[in-house]
Amino acid sequence: MGIQFKDVSFAYRGLRQNYDAISHINLNIDKEGEFIAIVGQTGSGKSTLVQHMNALLLPMSGVVTVFGQNLPPKKNEKINALRQRVGLVFQFPEYQLFEETIIKDIMFGPKNFKSTEAEALEKAKKAAAICGVPENLLEQSPFRISGGQMRRVAVAGILAMEPDILVLDEPTRGLDPKGRRDLMQIFQSIHEKQNKTIILISHDMDLVSEHAKRIIVLDQGKIVFDGKKEDLFEHPDFESFHLDLPTPLKILKELSKEAGITYQPKYDYPSLLAYLKEVNHE
Repeated sequence: MGIQFKDVSFAYRGLRQNYDAISHINLNIDKEGEFIAIVGQTGSGKSTLVQHMNALLLPMSGVVTVFGQNLPPKKNEKINALRQRVGLVFQFPEYQLFEETIIKDIMFGPKNFKSTEAEALEKAKKAAAICGVPENLLEQSPFRISGGQMRRVAVAGILAMEPDILVLDEPTRGLDPKGRRDLMQIFQSIHEKQNKTIILISHDMDLVSEHAKRIIVLDQGKIVFDGKKEDLFEHPDFESFHLDLPTPLKILKELSKEAGITYQPKYDYPSLLAYLKEVNHE
């Protein structure tokens, strides 16, 4: 088991009262092979939940276990290594770039976790290649490249730490459609080639339906659904989750209603197009 939540709750302290962010969460995430999407309305507790996965936040009650390490930790117990094993990509991660060159920025994480200069350089070059950052840019300033390239550099900085689990908090936010597709393809490739568990927070249900195998729905800090994406999108009470249907499913439902085409769920555009071509040739 990679990450386990046992009856975990967390509240943010206000001036007059606390605000319950997550409440009585029970959750198991395998250390490899999963592609999970965490969805829900704004304020449902998604970011709070994932920040418990690498000890940026500690539970107020209950226990989070990350690769055998219990949180909250015992007195004087070090937890910094967890942040290497669970890599968290924040929203707009390019805002955290600060070094004078791209390669130094990507090397920062490995060096912070005690890699030698040579080891950090090797890890950084490997991560840059995975993220499609050209080698001829590595000695340039990260502030002289496009926004999309800056996002790739920031992601490469997390990948260079070689995390066992990758957590992505709205990783495509602010990117154009091509940028979103390209970045998600990087994560999909990492998942498939390395069998790495990836956890994705997103409001984009098209991305969720295309990439995720398992979906967790949060509502007011509680898990209201945890299962296969097929079971979520065909759930008889889907509307109660306050989520939007992915566009391919909307199209298929409309075609079924207006053109009599047999409804068969398809969760991405290539599958949708292939099915419509098949129907057209019948």
